Order: sequence, then structure tokens, then C-alpha cells
Amino acid sequence: MGEWRRTGEHFVCGGVAGMVARTVIAPVERIKIIYQINSKSAGEGWLRIIRKVVDESGGGVRSVTAFWRGNSIAVIRVFPYLGVQLASNELFRRQLKQLGGGISPEVQKFLAGGGAGMTAVMCTYPLDLARARMALLMEQGAKEMPSMLGTVRDVWREGGMRALYSGAGVSATGAAIYCGLKFATYDASKELCRRYLLPDPDGPPSALHRAMSGGLAGVAAQTVVYPFDVLRRRLQTGGPAMREKYPGSLRGLWTLYKEEGVVRGLYRGCALNYVKTVPNTTVYLALFDYLKDALCS
Repeated sequence: MGEWRRTGEHFVCGGVAGMVARTVIAPVERIKIIYQINSKSAGEGWLRIIRKVVDESGGGVRSVTAFWRGNSIAVIRVFPYLGVQLASNELFRRQLKQLGGGISPEVQKFLAGGGAGMTAVMCTYPLDLARARMALLMEQGAKEMPSMLGTVRDVWREGGMRALYSGAGVSATGAAIYCGLKFATYDASKELCRRYLLPDPDGPPSALHRAMSGGLAGVAAQTVVYPFDVLRRRLQTGGPAMREKYPGSLRGLWTLYKEEGVVRGLYRGCALNYVKTVPNTTVYLALFDYLKDALCS
């Protein structure tokens, strides 16, 4: 019972940390999704997308709040997603540590993170797909937005469970690699910061150590798995046609590369994504660490 209670506490801490981080980076996330899913935006650049969002909002205060349009939808999804991911990572680490078997701590952290990423994706994927569909509707200028539940229902009518989990294989693969690298790099970065960059070898990692480490971990992991994110968005928003065009992770990535190249295809919007990744991982990893130590010890 104590194990499940601790996992539940970690779930809540992870969910809260994710909500705070998602709200911080909401403007960048909205622009990034528009850029990823609209092939015409490749010629415009993301600065013109910012002006487009401002112009379409009507100006004034609305031009500011427009960048948080749809954030409540994203927060609904991110609470269970990061709650499951961060809690699962802690649970899997404890289980792998107990199993031992000569596995090095670094490999244990990577495996735990990879398992946590896949678990979070499979538990919350329909919500992520619905959020992407709703972001596409906003980008297309829809005046009336369906609810998240209504969007999930519409996707179900397109093709049942297969439609709800369209792109889930790509997402799970990318999440496994991303989270494995992220959590392993985060701990290594904390040790590096504590010993060399911000010397305090005898004390525990400070808030600044954790913040810097979160940013470094996010950049390192995102660089490796970003093409999976682009492919995932295409599969989520394109319907059956995109599932035929991009069948499977490797074939889909190869098709994306052949048709659009590296910069405008596999890494479309990646520079903007770094602007999002650094504050996002900085906030939720550091905040989760703090909440976990303060409330779950």
C-alpha cells in the first residue's frame, strides 16, 4: 500500500509541475504546432506566424491572450501525461534497482525513462490526438470549437480505436527514446553542475542546479527525437490519407526526408522548439524534484 501511495503522490506532483510548465510555454507551443502541420508555413517562417496570430486576434489584450488560446485543453491533457510519466519513471527506477542484475545505474535510468515515456503515451494518447486536431481547427480559423470529448468522439467515428491511436506507434517510439535520454541526462547534468559548473560538491543539488540540468536534458533529448514529433503531428491531423502516406515510424521518416529534406521536413520548426523545450523541461523537472522532496519524503 505504501508503494502505491508514493506513486500516487508522485503522479499529483508530476501533474502539477506539468500544468505550470505547459502554461509557461503555451505561446511557443501554439506557433510550433501551426508551423509543423502547415506545409505553406515553411516559406513564411515562424515570425510571420506570430504576426498572423496577432492580426487574427483583433489586437489589444486579445492579441496577448490569443497565444494562450487552447491552453486549458492542453493542461487537461498534460496533467495525466506528465503525472503518469514522472510517477512511472520513479516506480520503474525503484523496481530496476531492486532487480539489480549487474545493470549500470545509467542504463537503469535510461530504461526506466523509456518505459515511463511509453506508458504515458499509451495512457493519454487519445487526449493528445484530440488536442492536435483542435489546434489545427484553431489554425484554420474555426469560430466554434468542439469540446475535447466531442473531438475524441468524432475521431472514434472515423475509424474506432485505430483512429484514436493513429500515430501512437511513432509517438511511443519517440517518447521512449526521448524520456530515456531526458531522465538519464538530467541526473548526469545535476551531478555535472554540482561538481563543476556551479561548484557545491558536498551539498544536494540546488534549485539552480536543477533548472540548468532540466534545460540541458531537454535540449539533448529533443535534438535526437524531434523528427518523430513532426511525423506524429502529421499522422494526428491528416486522417487516413496521412496514415497511408507515412506507414510506420521508419518508412514515415524516410518519406518525410525524401519529400521535404532535413531542415524543412525532419526538423521543421526545431529552432522554435528549442525555445519551448528549455523553459518547459526546466520548469517541470525542477518543480517535480522540489515537490517530490518537499511533499513526498
